[in-house]
Amino acid sequence: MLVLKSVNFEQQHFQHHQLAPTHPAQTEWMIGRSTTCHLVLSNPEVSRVHARIVYADEMYYFIDVGSTSGSLINGEAVPAHQKYLLHLGDLLQLGETFLYVEDLAPPVAPASTSPSAIEPVLSVPAANQPWNNEDLQCRCCRIVNETSDVKTFYFVAEPQKLFHYAPGQFVNLQVEINGQSVIRPYSISSSPTRPHYLSITVKRVASPPAQPGVPTGLVSNWLHDHLKVGDRVTLLGGSCGDFTCLPDLPPKLLLISAGSGITPMMSMSRWIQDTLVDCDVVFLHSARHIDDIIFQSELEIMSAQMPNFHLAVTLTQQPRGRAWMGFTGRISEVLLQLAVPDLHDRAVFVCGPDSFMQSVRSLLKTLQFSMQNYKEESFGSSPSTPMHSIPVEALQPVSERDTFTGQVSMMETAAPAIHFIKSEQRVPADGTASILEVAEQEGISIRHACRVGACGACKIRLHHGKVRYDASPKALSDMDEKAGYALACVAYPVNEVAIEA
Repeated sequence: MLVLKSVNFEQQHFQHHQLAPTHPAQTEWMIGRSTTCHLVLSNPEVSRVHARIVYADEMYYFIDVGSTSGSLINGEAVPAHQKYLLHLGDLLQLGETFLYVEDLAPPVAPASTSPSAIEPVLSVPAANQPWNNEDLQCRCCRIVNETSDVKTFYFVAEPQKLFHYAPGQFVNLQVEINGQSVIRPYSISSSPTRPHYLSITVKRVASPPAQPGVPTGLVSNWLHDHLKVGDRVTLLGGSCGDFTCLPDLPPKLLLISAGSGITPMMSMSRWIQDTLVDCDVVFLHSARHIDDIIFQSELEIMSAQMPNFHLAVTLTQQPRGRAWMGFTGRISEVLLQLAVPDLHDRAVFVCGPDSFMQSVRSLLKTLQFSMQNYKEESFGSSPSTPMHSIPVEALQPVSERDTFTGQVSMMETAAPAIHFIKSEQRVPADGTASILEVAEQEGISIRHACRVGACGACKIRLHHGKVRYDASPKALSDMDEKAGYALACVAYPVNEVAIEA
């Protein structure tokens, strides 16, 4: 393991640190002022995330990730984003803190190290287990006001686990409001390169000005008004969604967002920043006013520090009384030509209100952009492109089958009906109501969130029978279908089906 001795002459503070893996595959450690770093240096001249230590080819390397004050090794400035091979006795300088390299042994589990000899970097026990697909209890550990109507909520798992997900994915958040359990999907705004916490960034939802009686966002506004540091929530299952730049990262990306649609874009951008991958990014964001630009300071710093990250922001309402050097107006052909002259060479990711995404989609089609390189993310609306109905034949429970015979049973030719196994009810169905709608009519509880097949919260096991979908359900994978699962909110019974509810 790498052992460093930190020396701060100004504060007369001396301390030993070990950089040991907290999970078997770890070969990278972050150093900075942020409490989420593996080695935390509280000096104000140290950037929030200042540098990385990477173990590769049986050697340790130091990389300055574009810090504000820079880094020195043995008195010489280290260029940003370049690897520097570490040797025993090297002296690193980050701000007013010096780090002396005392040991360069290969990474090993820290259990055998004497606690009195070396102080652990983390102030809490290291997480040993990754987050898979189980429900997870989490504690809110920090709340940040991003704008006047946007907050970021940070969560840690209890018991502690590492959050593993792809940048751009979302989670289904479950909270209790007025004695009722409510579930809503939220995009993750943090990066999987910082796995000890997970954050979501939530915008308060107001009623339309012309319709003050329209109900506002139930969960989003409850989070703003009631959730406090120390409160608990539940994340259902694992991370969800295919709105991610991985695993096949394009060499050039165009991220287009509006409003709170910026959150999955920030997750991808933070991942690109932390991993130093060779990917050229144009980040184009649309906001109403200057004060509505979420993550403005961080985005500007990323743009200044990362040569492969290009920020463009446009305001849809003219700024009054404040200087603005960016674009104004809605995203148009002229704006795209100015901000992204190589548009056709990029993969495009879009997230924002439905009307915004429809406008961008139409604009790209007008410009003859190859839509196979286009992805969008949306909750609470039907898929943008109508698709033919897709019948999905449910399978027998795994415990009762060894192979898939494809034989049609007598049950599959029966009149449409739903057998709710746990509730011991059999309800006739005419095929015009989804499984979820029928369950609600009968007072049978099936957890759900988006009601459009986008989030996966209503995934249920079918023991037999066949269902159809009016559009391809985004949150149901081929593996889910083969395992006999369906999405209750958008699945319509074709014959008699039996489900675990």
